[in-house]
Amino acid sequence: MTTEEISQFRQKISETIMPLAANMKDVDIKELIEHIEKENPELPEGFGNMLYEQVLILKYKK
Repeated sequence: MTTEEISQFRQKISETIMPLAANMKDVDIKELIEHIEKENPELPEGFGNMLYEQVLILKYKK
């Protein structure tokens, strides 16, 4: 991913996922992402791990 794509990805996470994830336990976030990966096999390999890492970075950045 380019720097711009990473920035856009983080912005989208902040807008769509963080309002929910901010009040969730880390294990619940991980389980939700794993469920989404199972329901969407077309997602690239490693996407869930990347998403989880970014969510945690944004969650604890405060």
